[in-house]
Amino acid sequence: MSPVIELVIAVLLPTVAGYALIGGFRGVGWSSERWHIWRHRMDVTAEPIERLGARLCRLRAELDATETRSGVPAKNVRLKALRGAYVDVLSTACERLDVPPPPGGDRAPLTEIYRVEAALRQRGLDVREAAAR
Repeated sequence: MSPVIELVIAVLLPTVAGYALIGGFRGVGWSSERWHIWRHRMDVTAEPIERLGARLCRLRAELDATETRSGVPAKNVRLKALRGAYVDVLSTACERLDVPPPPGGDRAPLTEIYRVEAALRQRGLDVREAAAR
């Protein structure tokens, strides 16, 4: 082999080995993360739909109460946290009942949340049930 090729291999070999090592660590981290997400989804599906519905009703009632209450310290922060929790449980219910979840995660527009609530109501899960009582 030519000395130039040997020199190029000698210079590039440690770099390639370093990138391969970094890629291997990232791949292991990625697969571990995917495993935990998959395992979490399996745990979520084990929750009975009645309990999921009760959590949705409680969060919806708490969200409505916080929105209409005045004089609440850090009201905006509380509303964002409640809405995020509500949309998270709402998305889980959508997964269970084969309804498309609201796009945008915790920043989902209210129109999408209302659409999802109506679709869940058609499937037999009324999230505004407790608020009407």
